[in-house]
Order: sequence, then C-alpha cells, then structure tokens
Amino acid sequence: INAKMKMVHRSMSDAEVASLTKLILDSQEAMRSYAKEQLRAHNISLEEAIVASHSSVSQRDIQRVFTLHEWLMKGYEKSKPYGDRTDYHSRALWVALGIVYYMRLTAAYRKAYSDLMDKACRLSGEVIFSQAFEDELKWYIDRVDLSLGIAKTQALKENIFATIICTVTRTPLIIVGAPGSSKTLSFNVTVANLKGQESKVETFRETDQYPSLDSHYYQCSRRTTSNEIQTIFTRAINRQRSHLKNSLPIHCVVFMDEAGLPKESHESLKVLHYYLDNPVVSFVAITNHVLDAAKTNRAISLFRPESSGDDLETLAKGCLYSEPGKPPAELNIDLVTITRFCQPYQNLMVGKDAKQFFGLRDFIHFVNYLRKRRHSILTAQVVLEALERNFNGSDEFEDICRQFLATLHSHLDVNVKHRQILDILRDSLADRPNEANRTENEVRYKLIIDPSEDDSLVRLLFTFGVLDRQNTRVFVCSDFPGDTHLQKINTIAAICHSA
Repeated sequence: INAKMKMVHRSMSDAEVASLTKLILDSQEAMRSYAKEQLRAHNISLEEAIVASHSSVSQRDIQRVFTLHEWLMKGYEKSKPYGDRTDYHSRALWVALGIVYYMRLTAAYRKAYSDLMDKACRLSGEVIFSQAFEDELKWYIDRVDLSLGIAKTQALKENIFATIICTVTRTPLIIVGAPGSSKTLSFNVTVANLKGQESKVETFRETDQYPSLDSHYYQCSRRTTSNEIQTIFTRAINRQRSHLKNSLPIHCVVFMDEAGLPKESHESLKVLHYYLDNPVVSFVAITNHVLDAAKTNRAISLFRPESSGDDLETLAKGCLYSEPGKPPAELNIDLVTITRFCQPYQNLMVGKDAKQFFGLRDFIHFVNYLRKRRHSILTAQVVLEALERNFNGSDEFEDICRQFLATLHSHLDVNVKHRQILDILRDSLADRPNEANRTENEVRYKLIIDPSEDDSLVRLLFTFGVLDRQNTRVFVCSDFPGDTHLQKINTIAAICHSA
C-alpha cells in the first residue's frame, strides 16, 4: 500500500503516506471485526467466525480505494470545490473509504466506523471523516436535476452519489435495500443527468470527468439463466467498443434489477464473476437482500439501513413540496399534522407481518394522496380514504386507521365513513398522471387477488362498470406443462409495453 501511494502521489511526504496507509489497514481490520461480531451473534463458533470474517474484505477493496482516490483527486485538482487551503489528498481518501467501507455497513456499525475514522482525523488535525463524506453527498445532490416531488432523503443522496461515482469509474456496484428505498429511482436520476453535452447540469457536461451513460436494463426473475445475463453483457460490451471506435465519451452500464430473485441452485449469476473481474462496462445491481460473498467481494456494496424518523419526515415534506424550507402557504396549516404521520407508520413497520405487506412506497403514495385530495384543510375523511387506498387488504386495517386518525384526535367510528371496495377501486382507476410533471410516484398499479378459478372476479369488474371493455386489454398468464418460457416472456413484455 505504501509503494502504491508513493507511486500515485509523489508529492506526499513519507509521514503523510504512512498515515493514509494506516487508515486503509484500519478499515480492513474494522470490517473483519464487524463481520466476526455478526457471525458470533448467529451462534457461529469463535474459531469459525475468525476464519470466515477474513473473507469479508480483500485486496479488491484496497484497489478500489486507490481507483476512487485517483478519480476524486482529478476532480478536486480541477475545480477546488472546498477552497485552496483544503488537504485534498486526505479528503479524497475519506470519501473513497466511505464508498468502499462505510456504505456497506448497517446503521450501528456505520456509527462505530465513523467514530473510528473521526478519531484518527482529529489526531491529524484535518477535516473529520463524517464531515468530509457528508460534504460530498451534499455537493452532488445539490447539483443533480430532480423532478418535483422527489425528496432529498439520506437514502437518495447516498444512492445517487454511489451510482455516479461507480458508473463513471467502472466500479461494479450492488445496492441492497428494502422496496421503496430509492434504488431504481437513483439509477434513473443518474442516467437522466449524465447525458454529456445534453445534460441540464453544467457540471455533468464535463465529459472527461462525467461521461454520458448508455444504460442496458435487465430484469431478473426466478427463471433467469446465465445465457440471458451473458447476452445483455455482450450487447453492452459491443456497444461500448462502438463508442470507443468513434471516440465518444460514453460509458455503457448494465443495470440488473431484482438481482436477488434468481435461484442460487441454478447458479445463473455465476457468469457475473468474469464480467465483474474484468469490467469493460459499468455495472449496477439492486436487490432486496444481500447476495453471496462471491458477488459482493467483486463489487462495492451499498446497504440501505431502515429509514430514520428524520429521513421519513424529509420524505414526507419532499412529497408535499419541491423547495426545502419553502412550503406553499396553503400547506402551512397541515404540514405539521402530515409529518406526524411518520410515527404511526414507524410503529406499524415494527411488526414482521407488516414488513412483508407494506413498505416505503405505501407511505409515499399515502402522503401524495393527502397532497392531491386535501382542499382548504386536511380532514379525517381524506386521511381515511388515503389509508383505504394504500394500507388496505390487511386484517389489521382497523387498528392501522385508529393509529393514524389518533394523530388528528379523530375517532374511527364517529367522524369518518368507510367506502365500499368497488368504490375504492373505481376511484383509484380514475387516477391519471400529470403530463406536465410525470414522476414514478404519481399513479399506482393495482393488484386484485381473485380466489376463484374461472376469472369470475374479472368478469364482475366489467359487469359493474369498474373496467371499460373498450379500453381494457386482458393478458392471461398460465402455468400449464405445455407453456414455454418464450410465451411468458412475450406476455410480460406486452404488459410492460402497455404500462
């Protein structure tokens, strides 16, 4: 590590090189220590935990630190974003360590690692690690062009920052988090901003630092095959070679959605090893649970901890208005009330059953419903309708309503009136996106579970006028022995095209 640091940064003194080298070694050791603690918590013996924890980090992590440090220094030397007196070597190392080590950790271990690095920074007299990393998140989120209704939560800041840095440096990235934690959104925002000279943001028009992104999407499923993954990479690599041949500042990036779905027994993701070890194109995968060590060791991991109360409040405010600290005058009366709904939502998500059924997207759409349907003042009836739309379908629905309505000091049995299921469905189908400001949170898809075996519920929806026969396309998916995989793919593609 010393030799590499001296070779890359010849202007640095031996003392500086030794100090930065120690931070990398301390980070490696900290990751092993945290891994050992987690293994011991799962009743793994001490000897086995020590052996297994060694594979939690590798020389790949050290190489990533150097790659990111070099790229960050290139940008710092050009723009001097934090003034002329800043020690950019140290700041670049803090940020690189944050991306490689800090972001992979759970909330508790993030605090421990941040304290460890901050202590080392204070001894050297430089800007502390936590401040340097937060400065970098803020610098990027302040420059990214976001659509209205997208809140600048900590999750979004980290996801966008990591996606930008990893795609432009061709460092593989795996984002792990629950549904609704801005994983897909952050990738789409990054691609929308990194468009080279066509970018709306001046910073991202500097294509030597921020090349344009050419995205290649792949949706994983339980039936994903290694051939399908190989095909998407081959297509992206051929496209990348074409861009290089024409001297175009464009990076192709493979985006793998729901990377945790393929069955491990099929080993369909094993083909990734070659492409991650020899990255010709960038790679971003998102998943709801951690992948095996063979995948995670070959990429930077970003683990999304559960949203804090502050993050939920930021999320709610972002859904209500676009400019932080500047809510519309008509919202001032109800703003405090709406943000108080964060607490009953957190209480709801403590239960394991609720976590399997609800998530952040339900809360986001709940707040969006309140924003669109409230008039001069927020009423208990509007809150109930928002709950019927977004938190219905559970046996605990009555209790959920009581908790949320208690925030308004309203009672479920006195002040409000439940709607019939068909009325709720009919009302939800009438929603249309705002053409002037389309966002992914504007309209929800509907899932209706039909317990019958002859599609009688679908026929009833037509009979009662909930669905219009002239404007409705029906796709039938079956699972008979004679059905081919191609038939299912074509049906899914037709549904996606219709959406």
